[in-house]
Amino acid sequence: MAVTLPTTRRSLGALGLLAGATGAAAQPMPLQFGVMPNVSARILLGQYQPFRVFLEQELGRPVEVVTAPGLQAFHERSAAGAFGLIVTAANLGRVGQLDAGLRPIAIYEPRIPGLIVTLRARPLNQADEFRGLTVAMTNPQSLVALKFIHWLRAQGLEVGRDVAATHARNEDSLAQLLNTSETRAAVMSRGEFNAIRADIRDNLLVWQEFIRVPGFLVLLGPQVPERDAQRISAAIARFPGTPAGREFFAATGFNGIRPVTPADLAELDDVVAETRAFLRAG
Repeated sequence: MAVTLPTTRRSLGALGLLAGATGAAAQPMPLQFGVMPNVSARILLGQYQPFRVFLEQELGRPVEVVTAPGLQAFHERSAAGAFGLIVTAANLGRVGQLDAGLRPIAIYEPRIPGLIVTLRARPLNQADEFRGLTVAMTNPQSLVALKFIHWLRAQGLEVGRDVAATHARNEDSLAQLLNTSETRAAVMSRGEFNAIRADIRDNLLVWQEFIRVPGFLVLLGPQVPERDAQRISAAIARFPGTPAGREFFAATGFNGIRPVTPADLAELDDVVAETRAFLRAG
């Protein structure tokens, strides 16, 4: 089931989109703005409020921020055309482009740090210590997780042969898994790390930042008419330079949204097959 982050009555009223006591013309259909569930719906609601309100004002129509319980469900809804505007992990966006006709228009900056995190009281000393251990992650099909599998391979280790993987439902659960004897490390993005409750995070150590992966892709659904696509793209291009954009960046840790390039997309091609395989496996 999708989770909708609702449009506020105040913001709609400011646009004159709510019917008055004497009635009004039918309001435009809401733009479904699908945002990848990389953190909880509660956190997404707060982070994306400035972005949503900005788009409502620019487009003159209501905007509903929508997510899903997990990346699998979110990707399936994205590919099925449930959203007009989508923000998702770069590898999932690339697969959605190739397999479902999603249209990449922008990419977030900066690149996303991929972290290996341990308990402060039980740090690792070298990569070979992963052998025989369990590593925790939230989403095995995330770009950070896939690049971690590549990183392990470069150390001569394979997930499923030398290293076991376990998965958690959210970032706090991910951190809690480190309290078990067999799970010595967790793999997460910097955003996931920052979203962990402060009292839990204080007991954690970033053992290594092993990579920086491309930021989230911004895509349009294939069903969006060209005129609407141009208006949405133009609004997103203006967003970073606005007060709403600066508020959004302060809340999320991002610092820019720029046009996507062919080189950005080509960088993702080494994980397309693995991403598809994880999506098929569910």
